[in-house]
Amino acid sequence: MKEVVLTKNLGYLQLNTAGLTAAIGPTTYGMGTWETFPGTSNVFVMKEEIDVAGLTAMELTFFPMAGDTQRGPVAMGLGFVPGGVINEWIYVCAAPMDAAVGPNFMTFNLVGQGTNDTQFQNVLWGQSWTWVVNSSIPGHFGIPVNTSLMGSGEPTNGDRLYVYRIVSVLGYTPTPGSFAELPSARLLISGQLKEEKEFQQLMRMRRTYELQQTYDED
Repeated sequence: MKEVVLTKNLGYLQLNTAGLTAAIGPTTYGMGTWETFPGTSNVFVMKEEIDVAGLTAMELTFFPMAGDTQRGPVAMGLGFVPGGVINEWIYVCAAPMDAAVGPNFMTFNLVGQGTNDTQFQNVLWGQSWTWVVNSSIPGHFGIPVNTSLMGSGEPTNGDRLYVYRIVSVLGYTPTPGSFAELPSARLLISGQLKEEKEFQQLMRMRRTYELQQTYDED
């Protein structure tokens, strides 16, 4: 048994909220690629991967134990006072996943629920935040009014972990010159590497393969 900590940097996001539909940028700091979530408006996603092939090549299974994110403050422009909300998810999967999301869905649900409830085991670890403006201090910084952990904590022996950061904005008033800013973050996933019996390894590989096929069909 060996303990490891896996890391992944997730980039900064600036959203122009001058119009009814928020737009990415223009500032990016060259820290990863954000895109509008397909089929939605005001929902944005960054997709990254953690390569663990070197570990699984040794026929070791990764058992996630805990996770965390190191990050700076969220800033929310004048258009978010009052009533504006930012929902944010960061989560890690054993196989690729396209979650069916929208601003309202993200307010009242977690990834792996609703139309994606069969994907719960695929989500190894995640965390959600709901941000609103702290109007009592200068700078229009966001404060979390709700946070929650997500995921099944299922072990995996796949050669990659798939990381998603999804952000939605809801209820803001379009205001010229208004922006929302989500800081860069460092994802930390700690766990243990263990050697399993051959049958157990094969069953985990099969499960990862099945999840991959579900993703391809969608």
